[in-house]
Amino acid sequence: MMASTKDSAFLPSAAITLVLTALLLVACGGDTTPGEASEPLAASRCVQLPAGSRLPRFGAGSGRLLLSYVMQDDSSGDRLHVRELVDGVWGSDRMVSSGDQWFINWADYPSVKPFGDSLFYHYLVYSGEGTYDYNIHYGTGSEERGVLHNDGVAAEHGFVSSAHLPGDKLQLTWLDGRKTKIEGSPTSADHGHHGGGEAMTLRTATLSAEGAVSERKELDERVCDCCNTATVVAGDRTMVAYRDRSESEIRDIAFVSRVAGGEWSAPRPVHADNWEVTGCPVNGPALAANEAGDIGVTWYTAAGGMPRIQFARYNASRDAFDAPIVLDGQDPLGRVDIKLGPDGTAYVTGLSSSDDPETAAITLWTITPDGSVDARRIHTTAPARNSGFPRLALHDGELLVAWTNIEGDEPVVEVCRVDR
Repeated sequence: MMASTKDSAFLPSAAITLVLTALLLVACGGDTTPGEASEPLAASRCVQLPAGSRLPRFGAGSGRLLLSYVMQDDSSGDRLHVRELVDGVWGSDRMVSSGDQWFINWADYPSVKPFGDSLFYHYLVYSGEGTYDYNIHYGTGSEERGVLHNDGVAAEHGFVSSAHLPGDKLQLTWLDGRKTKIEGSPTSADHGHHGGGEAMTLRTATLSAEGAVSERKELDERVCDCCNTATVVAGDRTMVAYRDRSESEIRDIAFVSRVAGGEWSAPRPVHADNWEVTGCPVNGPALAANEAGDIGVTWYTAAGGMPRIQFARYNASRDAFDAPIVLDGQDPLGRVDIKLGPDGTAYVTGLSSSDDPETAAITLWTITPDGSVDARRIHTTAPARNSGFPRLALHDGELLVAWTNIEGDEPVVEVCRVDR
């Protein structure tokens, strides 16, 4: 089975155009082969990673910031690479893992995260003949540990999110399709992914520094098939947000949480948008927390035929989220990310519409603790799946945004520092 990027089942494709008018772009050297390290990237407002890089994702923890990305060619298959930001400079490239049977698409792709002095990483590998039969493989440090889940079913497993727990552990969350292959069960009508069986489930587990998986648990028995999950730890509370799916096809954002030593809560809506949609919108939520224990969430909905990006804060005294603030109600695309500053200021990125129907704008919203909102457009891009999900980081007081530019002959990841 050859390596492949499976995009066809999600959203329509188009070309992408990136325009940066206010920021200086600093191009950097070409592709690196496995086992070789490229030079560090200079401390500039904007940098480009090697040609052929795509699908960026930040990984933060223990005062460290990593940037992972994927490289692919016909001779060596897919390769997961990472760089670390040290003293404002992106360090030398490191290849973490590679394979020729990986499943990768624009919405479900690998990650790398600091894990103590080492790192955690995950990637997806085909497990059967079905388009969406793939397993979650993971590793710690230089050790390939195996498959995260233990069901042994050739089905969809992906959309992994993670957060650091006390005691050098990680909380891992993913979408799990093991029940979609149960014969004789009610047919899942979601997006044509599955020929029969029950719905996709939401599952979680704990990972130790030694790579051992424990406390595997199902958190929700019926969720949307292909929207990303989000996991955070705030003080003694762990929280997971995701797109739920009711029997009547209401697909609002839900959350579950637990306090250390306690049980997981039942699923509850972040807000009752009441978005009824019969297919997966491939547009999950983003969560963020700060050291003060504050939690914020942002998400996309098109309930009532009105597409919008929303933001809400978690109210610990009510164990619920406050009423949402609409950040963009002018037909946005979503694809959101979020970070929380030490004072509770929230920073949200997402794709907004523009006057030109062939373009969209990556927008940064700043929401103060008192609810004031400021919006800034960073640059423009095409409203296409290959433009991907812009990613946001907050490190050493600086905001960074990463995305995939496919304007040229090959895709390339660009990373910019953005004023707060």
